[in-house]
Order: sequence, then structure tokens, then C-alpha cells
Amino acid sequence: MSRSTGPNPPTAATGSDPAARPASPLPGRWLALAAVLVAEAMNLLDATIVQVAGPVIHADLGGGDAVIPWFSAAYTLVFALGLLTGARLGDIAGRRRVFRVGVTAFAVLSLGCALAPSSGVLIGLRALQGGAAALVIPQTFGLIRAMFDGGELAKALGTIGPVMGLSAVLGPVLGGVLTHGDLLGSSWRACFLVNLPPAAAVLVTARRLREDRAPVRPRLDPAGTLLAAAGTALV
Repeated sequence: MSRSTGPNPPTAATGSDPAARPASPLPGRWLALAAVLVAEAMNLLDATIVQVAGPVIHADLGGGDAVIPWFSAAYTLVFALGLLTGARLGDIAGRRRVFRVGVTAFAVLSLGCALAPSSGVLIGLRALQGGAAALVIPQTFGLIRAMFDGGELAKALGTIGPVMGLSAVLGPVLGGVLTHGDLLGSSWRACFLVNLPPAAAVLVTARRLREDRAPVRPRLDPAGTLLAAAGTALV
């Protein structure tokens, strides 16, 4: 006599949760990857692009000699402090959404930096620009994992290291070329204006990204962020 059986229990590959099933390949995923990498390079370049331009900026905008390091430090400090919060915002609100907000803010603030009338205003805008970058960079891995699988995922993730390395090396070089090239009389302001075309291209292409967020949404930790900021300030 045959014995009836119930439905097969869910497995890792055929679980009842649709989110657990492998997603179908995303059309245009390699173009979307290029947009993610361009955004990452743009944000990392800005950490070092004004190192060479600092004295020229100081000569133009004025201020004490002590302000020169802050043209870079304001960006990198806020960027580093904001990475954890940026990652959690991506988990909560969706990585594609936070990525696009970050790129938009970064572009607007780049224009603001290019138009800055004084060293103090520029330093403040650089700090905000670092916060925008902290919204973009933490989304990279999650967005790539949402688009690729298997061997393609390994190839896609393998592009991040070279982009990071080249960005760190090329930042001061590009800053020097743009500043001393004085294109259309823009001088150091070109270091920020150069962000606008790639940012626009990234925002157009970012529509191809697949939305992704954490299955269990974490909570923001403002107290921890403030403690980290206070500790960094003491250092």
C-alpha cells in the first residue's frame, strides 16, 4: 500500500521565502557595476585630490596656514565616522536608494565646494561632502551581490581592489593636473567641478541597479556614532 507524503520540506535552494531564492540575472548588470565603480572612484579620489591644490586654495581664499590640512582632513574625518551609519541606512532604507541619495548630495556639494568664497565655507562643505561619500561607499558590496552570482560575483568583486588602489594613487596627480592646468581659469575649483559629469552619468545608470536591503533591519546607533566622533576629536 502506498503511503502519501506531504510537501517536500524547504531547502536552501527551494525555500519558501522568495528572498532566499537566487535572483535572475540582472539585465545591464555590467553597466550598473561600472556606475558603482565610478561612484566609488569619485568618492575615494576626493579624499586626496586637494592635497596638491591646498596651497593654491589657501592663497586664493585666505585663512591661516593651519587651514590647509583641513581641506582634506574635514572630508576624510567625516567620511570615516559616517561609514557605519551609511551602511546601516542602506540596510534599512535600501542600498540603491541610499546610493543615489549619496551620489546626488556628493555632486551638489562638489558644486558648492567649487563656488566656495572662503576657506571656512570650503572646509564645512568638504565635511558634508565626506558625509555624502559615507552614504555611497558602504553600499558597494551589497549592490554587487544583488546583481551577480557564482563566478560572475567573484569577477565583479575583484574589480573593487584595483579601483580603490588606483583612486588613492591618482588623486594627488589629478589634483595637480587640474589645478595647474587652470582650465578656463578654474584653477583649483576644477578639482570639484570634475565630479559633476561622472556623477550625472552614475545617476542615470543607477536606475539599472537592483534594490537590496538587509532581511532584518538594524537600528541606527546615534550614541555610538557620537562617542566615536568624540574619541576621534580627542585624538
